[in-house]
Amino acid sequence: MIQDEILILKEISYKENDKILHALSKGKGKIQIISKGSKKSNSRLLNASQIFAYSKCTLNESKDMYILTSAQLLDNFYGLKNNLESYYHACYILELISYLSQENEYDARIFDMTVSVLSHLSKSTRDQNKLAAAYELKLAAMLGYKPDFLHCLYCGSAIKGDGKFSVKEGGIFCGSCVNYGNGINVTYNEIITMDKILKSKFEVLGSIEVPKHIMGLIRKFLFFYIGRDNFTTLKLL
Repeated sequence: MIQDEILILKEISYKENDKILHALSKGKGKIQIISKGSKKSNSRLLNASQIFAYSKCTLNESKDMYILTSAQLLDNFYGLKNNLESYYHACYILELISYLSQENEYDARIFDMTVSVLSHLSKSTRDQNKLAAAYELKLAAMLGYKPDFLHCLYCGSAIKGDGKFSVKEGGIFCGSCVNYGNGINVTYNEIITMDKILKSKFEVLGSIEVPKHIMGLIRKFLFFYIGRDNFTTLKLL
């Protein structure tokens, strides 16, 4: 028997009254859970057995999956149901983290950041794209692909002007070294913006102006390193 925090990524009907839950666990990584009787309207596990549910749970470990025995719902991000764009962005976050997460491999920072971005998406009516971009960039950094926006990849000098951002090498070529590597043209303001996004908390993103060009560049950077770009929810967005 273990106690852990979990976030439900997917729910699947099983038998007459049960569900199989795909979940992100703070201490176990991605796990599968059987939630017995949770389809019943009077089930004490009902609210904790739905997609987006974030709960503190007691789990029993069985041979093939965990069994949910009790759950204290911490948040269900109800606001997502009131804004279609926020909902689809949140679905994309779940699809992304489900693809990246592995059993017995966990990072509490990624778990907490995922819960945090869902909370902000559930309350946001206009910053969904910026929240997703910030999550993607921070996620890339936590996975070990943190880009350096402050120093030139080639000469190491401080970035003080326009340059080129190299997705493959994860950083900036300064104006004097742009011919030494392949990259995408970025202005100095765009470079500073990406550095701010990487270092800022989600709650202050509203004050940062982020061009669509930069959001697309961040996504391209993440997708290059995780080796996938065909997420179903992006097509819906």
